[in-house]
Amino acid sequence: MQKYLLVCNAYPTIEKVYANGFLHRRVKSYQKAGLHVDVIVITTKVLKDKFYDGVHIKYMDEYQIASHLKDNRYETAMFHFINAKMFHGVKELPKAKRPNIVVWLHGFEAEAWHRRYYNFLDDIKKLDAQLERKDTVFETQREFLREIMTSDEYNIKFVYVSKEFKELYADPYTGVVPEHFYIIPNIVDGGLFPYREKGKRDRLNICSIRPYTARNYANDLTADFIRKISKKRYFRKLTFNLYGDGPLFDSVTQPLKKYENVHLHKRFVPQNEIPDIHREHGVFLGPSRHDSQGVSIGEAMSSGLVPVTNAIGGIPEFVEHEKTGMLASRDNVDEMIAQYDQLYKNPKQYLEMSRAASESIQQQAGVDTVIKKELEVITSGWS
Repeated sequence: MQKYLLVCNAYPTIEKVYANGFLHRRVKSYQKAGLHVDVIVITTKVLKDKFYDGVHIKYMDEYQIASHLKDNRYETAMFHFINAKMFHGVKELPKAKRPNIVVWLHGFEAEAWHRRYYNFLDDIKKLDAQLERKDTVFETQREFLREIMTSDEYNIKFVYVSKEFKELYADPYTGVVPEHFYIIPNIVDGGLFPYREKGKRDRLNICSIRPYTARNYANDLTADFIRKISKKRYFRKLTFNLYGDGPLFDSVTQPLKKYENVHLHKRFVPQNEIPDIHREHGVFLGPSRHDSQGVSIGEAMSSGLVPVTNAIGGIPEFVEHEKTGMLASRDNVDEMIAQYDQLYKNPKQYLEMSRAASESIQQQAGVDTVIKKELEVITSGWS
């Protein structure tokens, strides 16, 4: 039997169910399709093997991975959040014994640090730390990606989660375009986020589920949105529920405590609870300054919520303005309010967009669609 290997930086366990949970959905789908998949998490700690939902997880450093690859023959090795240490074992193999390689590029591992410059503007120590890493960590990663993208030593393919991520972030960062690449989004699981038909009044119930760990999540825009829309005559008819946690939560949400219809939930929301939140709301308020895809937006769409967000990064590939969601320009809260105003005044349009949002995201990023494309990349078309 041909064997396949997945190497990553984290994988779900009983203790950490949500660590790269999207990888587990992939592995289970690959298994269902008949593939034998081994999983290795790179680590510097000595950890025993673990088992999670029928998947055997090994923990190894780069040298142990190299030994494992010498002792085990794999048809294809798959990498998520790749770096040079993860790839060390492949380089150590003779060319004739190297497996086929598929590399998924998701975001931070394939873009320049200054793409998220705004995360460091309010803390000089954080900015200094990033600048110190610029010529070491970030340059090392860039040169590593350039090497594997241009070398003829490897039978290698690259998967980007969106076209815009590739062209706006990854290509300028690496300065090269690999010969074999594919655009395949991360999965938006319709089984986890089923469509539930909305009513007209659901457009009055607005939710936000975001980390409050960095400014790229643009929660300050959510706060500005609420503050400005509070001047609308219909504001008291609206209900807002904001979920999330992180060091920015208190400072961002403090000005919102005066509004009786704004409810703050300072906590991390487990994935299995998100569909219940979606069920009680009709609009997903999801501003962003940086997104390679916008998976949380896609999950809300799958549940039938209409997103109000920004036309940045990969988001416009998955949200069609005024068809499946509302797209404002970067940092433009006034546009976001005008777009919500349109939803409020046009309930028929809102209901049409709700249905279209769910259908569209499942066509683009549903499990069957994504896994079929990925299996083709993994198992066929090798020279």
